Amino acid sequence: VCGDGGNAASLGRTDYDDILTNFSPLAKRRADQSPRFPNQREEIDLLIATDCISEGQNLQDCDLLVNYDIHWNPVRIIQRFGRIDRIGSRNDAVQLVNFWPVADLDRYLGVKHRVEARMALVDLAATQTDNLLDTTQLEELIKEDLLFRDRQLKRLKDEVLDLEDLDDSVSLTDFSLDEFRQDLLNFLQAHKDELERAPAGLYAVVPPAAEIPMAQPGVIYCLRLKAESDSAVSEKINPLAPHYLVYVQADGDVRLAFVQAKTILNLFRSLALGKSEPYEELCRLFDRQTDQGADMGAYTGLIAKAVESITATFQTRLATGLQGGRDFVLPTTDEQPQDDGTAFELVTWLVLLAPTPASG
Repeated sequence: VCGDGGNAASLGRTDYDDILTNFSPLAKRRADQSPRFPNQREEIDLLIATDCISEGQNLQDCDLLVNYDIHWNPVRIIQRFGRIDRIGSRNDAVQLVNFWPVADLDRYLGVKHRVEARMALVDLAATQTDNLLDTTQLEELIKEDLLFRDRQLKRLKDEVLDLEDLDDSVSLTDFSLDEFRQDLLNFLQAHKDELERAPAGLYAVVPPAAEIPMAQPGVIYCLRLKAESDSAVSEKINPLAPHYLVYVQADGDVRLAFVQAKTILNLFRSLALGKSEPYEELCRLFDRQTDQGADMGAYTGLIAKAVESITATFQTRLATGLQGGRDFVLPTTDEQPQDDGTAFELVTWLVLLAPTPASG
């Protein structure tokens, strides 16, 4: 099977869905579709496919996947494997075999980098788009992103990776945020009047959770880009646009960038959902540390780190988008976050504050 419809089959019709159903009859519930597959008991043992089956398919009847081409983005490889390594598999073991392009992977990647970086620069020039990035800066961003993919590919060659190990390489569109939307909808319905009157910048203070190693002292910021933007363009980079979620630890380290919004939302929910009463001792500790809000220097520094992270990550994803396809559209300068501190407004923030022995 392939994306252009030029399919062929040794069993049944050559329709895309029919081929996949005959290849994975249990996972695809072929028995429940008897009118389409009358008296059909045989199945297809070998499926050759392009990336047209890399997402959204349940093919867990299969127990062996062979990659004979290695995509530059390791996420694509793992997405393919995810079609067969799924809940409901009846196989005792599931195997992934990768055929690497050459013995010297570094040499292969070096050539590929030079070609792809130049293609991106040529595409930008050919569209006569405003030069949002000078060519030197753009080439550095592309090089940085490609080197990041290098490290991932090399890890993939030697170990089994999970999607969660690949940091910001995963698009938010790979995951559903419906569960969070439902929580939000329920809260909006229960507190509509209160929320309509609430000003921007509200915050809460919670303790880190011992059962969540990631939850260290710091702040989860929700920022909103002030400038109006083309949502279709911006959402390719940040599906939550114009809002950005960032988790910055107390030492200034950005633990989770805006591209890891689902992880941030999970953390936020674990720390705050269902908590209707304030942690009074922590609130008093926060007031003492900030001199009743008069000295917010520490948190001003953390929000500056968050904005800096948003800007850097946004630029990296611009370079990734240019590499990903010729139909990628660069946002205008106004649509891009800037790190001068004026481009965002603070919507809300959650402070993770460790209690001191005196505060309990």
